[in-house]
Order: sequence, then structure tokens, then C-alpha cells
Amino acid sequence: MKDDVIRKVALDIGNSRIKLLVGEMTSDFQRMAVTKYINIKSKGIKKSVIENSEQLAEAIGEAVRKAESLEEPITKVSLALGGPKISSVTVNVGLSFPEKEVEKTDIDNLLKEAKKKAFSGKEGEYRILYKEIYNKKIDRKITKNPLGMLCKELQADVHLVYIEESYVQKFIDIVNKVGLDVDRIYLNPYTSAKGTLDGEAWKLGVIYVDIGYASTSVTIVKKEKVLYARVIPLGETHYITDLMSRFNISESDSAEIIKKLKNKEFEADATIRCGTKKILLKDIKDIISARTEDIVQYIKDTIEISSFNEIFQKGIVLSGGTIEIEGVYEQIANSFNYKVRRIEPIPLKGLSNPSYSDAVVIGIFLEDMEKEYRNYIESIRENEIELEKEKQEEDLTSLNNKINNKQNIEKMDRKEEIDDFLNEIEKEEPKEEAGKIKKMFKWVKELF
Repeated sequence: MKDDVIRKVALDIGNSRIKLLVGEMTSDFQRMAVTKYINIKSKGIKKSVIENSEQLAEAIGEAVRKAESLEEPITKVSLALGGPKISSVTVNVGLSFPEKEVEKTDIDNLLKEAKKKAFSGKEGEYRILYKEIYNKKIDRKITKNPLGMLCKELQADVHLVYIEESYVQKFIDIVNKVGLDVDRIYLNPYTSAKGTLDGEAWKLGVIYVDIGYASTSVTIVKKEKVLYARVIPLGETHYITDLMSRFNISESDSAEIIKKLKNKEFEADATIRCGTKKILLKDIKDIISARTEDIVQYIKDTIEISSFNEIFQKGIVLSGGTIEIEGVYEQIANSFNYKVRRIEPIPLKGLSNPSYSDAVVIGIFLEDMEKEYRNYIESIRENEIELEKEKQEEDLTSLNNKINNKQNIEKMDRKEEIDDFLNEIEKEEPKEEAGKIKKMFKWVKELF
């Protein structure tokens, strides 16, 4: 690996596909590019639950081997976790103390109190995938940044998105089995939004809906914060099973119909060919519409439960591979009074035409690089603080030296004056009297 670049590897372990992205950024954070992108069929995982760890490890290992080289081996990856096991909670917590300036440790203590309140002493059983502290108050007055401010009470709302630690450890064990270390673990819906939304959407507020292969997530963001997140096991795989049941066809034939719906591969007589027979497009779309209505209702319920239904200005953004199915986006868009858009993931050099399903792996990579940049900026700030501290210490030392030098010079001058005076006495006074005076001034001289 080149010395002047930062290299990161993002791994998206999906129910249908495994995606691995290798990218680099120059050390000055000016240029970024994808150097490798691998997309292979997933194995051993269904509905976000690991069913066969050996098969899943084999699939991940295959992706890694295709992406790495002898010159640039892959040793660690970052990944995102999601699925229906994701939970979230918002708690209000507060601290009281004798009046003092708020320090970073006080903010950390707010988070600790929130974990205690949310998990009732079982903090070790859960992994926090995303946290946000907002509505901060000092002495019951809202403030954007309480650090350094005087107060007796510190309060805040703390939003935690979490998952069972045992679930996380299963994925870590599989990645380790392939010979890799896990660098960072993120919240899947967050990375999907990160890989799709622009800065304006994050700031003004949006409902981000990612309809994936086995789950649908709703993430509400505003002012660059995740205010609410919810996931249910409802996605493309359910369209596939619905078609299997309705038309008595195999899973592979049903998946082929979904693929043709995405690519708009219809017969001239408004049918879709499935093996040796044709199925009316209208009948297929009726099945698709019924399942899509479930997703629409889920989105509405989530908005209602979140209590954030009036705070976003950029409406609803749809992403995920399922919205490529013919009619799904249109039905959802027509079911809301909000502005509804579908946005493709952020294009990167080396991956200029990403599909909707690439949002997560792109978001993992971007979040990794953003953290590197934040750490870089923080190190600069710390160096500046240290340099300023050193300068102040040098200035203080210099001032003390000047004071000491001045005092020493004054002492020397006083000693010289006394010596001259005593010499004059010896010349002018009788020897006995002069000796008494000289002893007295000798004692005075020693003070200097």
C-alpha cells in the first residue's frame, strides 16, 4: 500500500448478495477513489439470521480473495448490521453537581446514565450501533454546546439504537474465521442513508426508507442526526414467496419474475414468461401491490410512532433494490402527501454508476473515511492546544528568567554598593568602630 493514502475495506453482508468495496483517500483528504468492488451471491444467511456459518464464511472468503492481492492483502474490514433485531429507545437523563464548568466527562456520564436507564443494569448484553445526544440543557435552559459553561444541572435526551451483543459476536466470529479483523461496526440503515443522502437532506430533515431484500428500515434524520430508526422483516423476499404461493411456482422462477419486473422485460401480450408458461402482468402486479401496501402502512405507522411527523422538510427518500420492482415506487409515492423521491447512491470514482442496493457498502466506506478525517482534525486541534500550552509555559519561563535576572542584577548592585561603603568606612573610621559597622553590614549583605 502506498504511504500517502488511507485505505479502507467495507463489507456488506446481505441476505442475497455480499459486497466488498476497497477504496483509498490521499493523506491530504483531497482525492478519493474505489479501487476494487466485488459483488457475489450470499450463502448461509436468511432474513438477517445466520443459518450456516461455514457457508457464510466461505462466501465472504471468496469476496476477499477476489479483491486482495499479494501487494495489498486485506487484513481488516468494517461492516454494518441491521435487520429486525435492531431496536431503539430515547431516554431523558440528568446530572446534578456543585456549580462548575461542564466537561467532556459529564457528557460521557450522561451516556452512561442513559444506558443504565435503557437496559436496567444489562448494558453488557447489548451493542450500541448508533447514539445521539440532543436537547441538551444546563439549569433547564436549552443550549447547543454546554461544554465550558457553568451550571448545577445538566440534562439531555439520549437516542440509542442497539442490538444484542451475542448477535454481533456471531458476525465477528465469522469474519475472524476468514482471517480478518473487524475495524468498525455500524448501523445498517445509517450507512445506507450515508451512502445516499446529500448534506441538505441531512440538515433539513428527511424520512429515509430502505427497502432491502429481507427487511425494510425507516430512518428519520434532521440536523445531521438520526432521530429515530426502526426495522421490520419485510422486503423483496416476501414478494418472491407471495408469487410462489399464488402461482404455484418454484423460488427460482419467482425470483426470475421479480428480475423481469425490475428490467421491464414484458411480453407483447402484457404477460411475463415463466418457464414454459405465461402469467398475466396484471395478476402479478396485483400480488406486488398487496405486499407494497403492507410496506406503505409500516412507513405510516413508523412516522406516527416516532412523533417526528412534522419536523422534516425534504419529504421521503426511497432506496434499496426492491424499489426497482415495477410499480413499487409509484404506489408508495401516491400514498403520501409528502414529497417522495427515489435517490441512487452517491457515485464515487471507480464506481460511477452504483445501483440502489449499493447504498450500504458505499455508506460504510464513506463513514470510515469521515472518521479518519475527524480524527485528523482532532489531532490538529490537540497539537495546536499543546503548542499553545508549550508557548505559554515558555513565555512564563522567559518572564521568570527576566524577573530573576533583574533581581540578581539588583542584588549585585546592592552588594557592590555595600562593599564600597564598607571600604570607605575602613579608611575613615577607627579600626574598632569600623569593625562593628562592617559586621552589621556583612549580615545585611548576606540577605542579598
